[in-house]
Amino acid sequence: MGTGLGPADWAAEFVRAGEVRIAPRRRVTALKAMLYGFLVANEVAAVVSAALGRQSWRWWPLFCVVAVPTVVPLVWMYARLSLSGRPILILDRSGVSLGRKRLAWDEITAIESPNSRRRRPSDPRRPVDASRGWFGFVTVVPAVDRLKRQISVGGDHVKDLEGLAIWLDALAREQQLGNRTA
Repeated sequence: MGTGLGPADWAAEFVRAGEVRIAPRRRVTALKAMLYGFLVANEVAAVVSAALGRQSWRWWPLFCVVAVPTVVPLVWMYARLSLSGRPILILDRSGVSLGRKRLAWDEITAIESPNSRRRRPSDPRRPVDASRGWFGFVTVVPAVDRLKRQISVGGDHVKDLEGLAIWLDALAREQQLGNRTA
């Protein structure tokens, strides 16, 4: 199923097939891999230039020596996401899974959208809608082992995170009520 679809399409697919599979958005992950790759290339060039004596070992080449090992895993992660198309977000009648993490509907206590997170009171000079960040996630919160087992879905999988959060919350309530009555 395509990732550019919205909640109505996901709901129709869930009713039709009994599950919804959402793969990572390959263009977004490939773009992130390229951007981080260019950053690594720039840092490596600065280190090589300092090693060859073309520039002094001041703060930038030393920063690059430290930064390259932290940025290379990001390049690897986004390149792997782009090339393999995994992990796939799967929503089925038994629960939610993303990669190795799996939660049954009965284990889910809340669905947190990017806008529903607990934040500090906003600055009165900024409107409430302007507090939206670039790094939003829909978080599926379990009842037990909250930090270890929670599932976070970001913009790498879905463009409309708010729509996913609303639909997923409604689906979780529906599935939990269906499991209790059955």
